[in-house]
Amino acid sequence: LSYSQSIFESGGIEYSIQYAKEQLNSELIAWENENIAILQTIYETLLNIKKLKLQVEQSDYSLKNKEVELILKKIQYEAGDVDIIELNDAIMSKNNQQKNNILLQNSLREEKYELSKHTSLKYDEIKLIDFNVVDKDKFLKDNLNIRYENSKVQLLDTTYKQLKSSYLPQVKLSTSANYQNNQNEDDKTNGTIGLSMSMPIFDITKDSKLEKSKLEVLKQRVTLNDLKNELVYEYEQILTQIDTFESYDKTINQNLKLYDDLIMVNKSSNDAGMTSDYDLEILQNTKKINEYDLTINDINKKLQYSKLYFKTKVNL
Repeated sequence: LSYSQSIFESGGIEYSIQYAKEQLNSELIAWENENIAILQTIYETLLNIKKLKLQVEQSDYSLKNKEVELILKKIQYEAGDVDIIELNDAIMSKNNQQKNNILLQNSLREEKYELSKHTSLKYDEIKLIDFNVVDKDKFLKDNLNIRYENSKVQLLDTTYKQLKSSYLPQVKLSTSANYQNNQNEDDKTNGTIGLSMSMPIFDITKDSKLEKSKLEVLKQRVTLNDLKNELVYEYEQILTQIDTFESYDKTINQNLKLYDDLIMVNKSSNDAGMTSDYDLEILQNTKKINEYDLTINDINKKLQYSKLYFKTKVNL
């Protein structure tokens, strides 16, 4: 009976244990990344559904305006105030708006179908997260892609150290026990215990293997740094887009105040018989369209926030 066990490998045993732990960590990060990517798809689909529902409703008000404009053009044409080209343009404008309504409704159905691929819940059964802007330092520190690429750096670095240790001295403990049973002699039992040391003396490929392994570590570190730079740029671009939507909000709110004033003046004129009901209807519909713009703009901001939120480790 004999037994042999490596007890010292110039750090090789520790590196093997470390590599196993780092590989598990890397796989867990990759798994978490996949799950969060699915969550991001679900939440962005929910936001798109909400946005499209608003756009469908908004488009209905635009269609009402087109119908009123067509009625006015018909009246003007019959009175000889406009030619057939302007009347035809009004007809085409109304038809295009109807087509736009159909396209939006089709897009809404497609988004609902996309959601059904990930969950059996309906869109109105899922509570949306109240997204907030993510701090840049947190965005980079907790970024799942950075964490994953960094784990690959650690894995490759440990692989290099493990390979390097394989060319250093290794010590093994060996033991053996013998037992003999002989009918003519007494039973014999003996055993041995010893230490042995081994070390590669000559390997023509040693330097090239070590250099290649070290190069893989350096290449992965470059990849990691490139990713950090890309994410910094992406973060700035997203914030710029959010600022743009904030500027849109200011413009829309100014328009809403203007339409409030116009509607107030027009109501007075309408009551006095100075303007038609069509004028008031167009103004009221246009105000509604702007109100939808404000709500849709808010969803656009949430879509941008989600790009930051779901790229970091999240707790739902």
